Amino acid sequence: MFAMFFGSGNLVFPLALGAQCLDQAAAGTVGLLLTAVAVPFLGLIGITLYHGDREHFFGRIGRIPALILSLIILSLMGPFGVAARCIIVAYGGLELILPNVNFDLFSITFCLVTFILVWNYHRIVPIIGRVLTPWLLVGIFVLTCVGLWKAPTAPAGELSNLTAFLIGLKQGYQTMDLLAAFFFSAATIYYLKTHLEDKHDTKTLLKLSLSTSFVGAGLLALVYVGFVQLGASYANQLANIHPEGALVAIAEYTLGPLAVPVASATIMLACLTTTAILVSLFAEFLNHTLTNDYLGRHPAIGITLFITYCTSRLGFTALSVYLDLALQIAYPALIALVLANILAIFAPIRISKWAFWVTLAISLIFRVLGS
Repeated sequence: MFAMFFGSGNLVFPLALGAQCLDQAAAGTVGLLLTAVAVPFLGLIGITLYHGDREHFFGRIGRIPALILSLIILSLMGPFGVAARCIIVAYGGLELILPNVNFDLFSITFCLVTFILVWNYHRIVPIIGRVLTPWLLVGIFVLTCVGLWKAPTAPAGELSNLTAFLIGLKQGYQTMDLLAAFFFSAATIYYLKTHLEDKHDTKTLLKLSLSTSFVGAGLLALVYVGFVQLGASYANQLANIHPEGALVAIAEYTLGPLAVPVASATIMLACLTTTAILVSLFAEFLNHTLTNDYLGRHPAIGITLFITYCTSRLGFTALSVYLDLALQIAYPALIALVLANILAIFAPIRISKWAFWVTLAISLIFRVLGS
């Protein structure tokens, strides 16, 4: 669960937040934890209470709107957004040690490795959980601990506590982890179901799913706290570094040149694990839901990776601009939907449709007025 969530945005935005908030990093961290941990965890709980049935969860706003909403979310999370951003961030981590590597060559290679990784759907979660995650955790732990141990005092800034808190809230949106929660949780529940002796033991399934989500959210929170402080402490050293190369730059500054390959490998591993699950989810939706299994899973993966490669060529900044616009409009409505759906489990109140559409309309109005 941790490795699926911890991708490109989780590597970039906490460090950028710290560099922006400086001595007010603590306030920014609180804002980040609310939108990048608490809100996604709420989404995990929501999907878990619906036993991983996304169609039922989203279906409370109507069958056709639910289909469109699922397509939009998976597109933003997959080839038209986060998956493409993962390639860019992975390349940024490698570029600092191999500056002459061609982006197109790297992107194509990254897509081929992803294709191999997601070839067998039933092996994705075990590979990520048992093979990739331990190495990812070790890399993050070493880089964070050594970085904080050697960290200088964060320079003084001009932001107030409130301003830093609000910036943290916005950066948490950018991780897009609420959108990921809807689908990552469903994938995990599917994996757990296949390994339960009693397939209808909903109590055990709920307990395992919630405990898994809790551990993943806890690990994310710890990493975010460390990364924000790293960004604040090394803000001066990161002044002329692209956001996607910040972690590698900190590793080189604190541990020397020998640590750069470790940081680069950690970044690429984090991006690879997230890309694999995102590509698999979009391809599965494309094949099963949109074409009724006519296309075939492996062709769907190929199409998804081709779109991902094309989108990655837009660059980190261009992707962030239109993703930020979409999130400002959609996030409040999705939070309202989660709360209404959870309420519907425990009380005979059916307000999911109204909660979603009214909140979406208000977000659109504020966005139009704000522009």
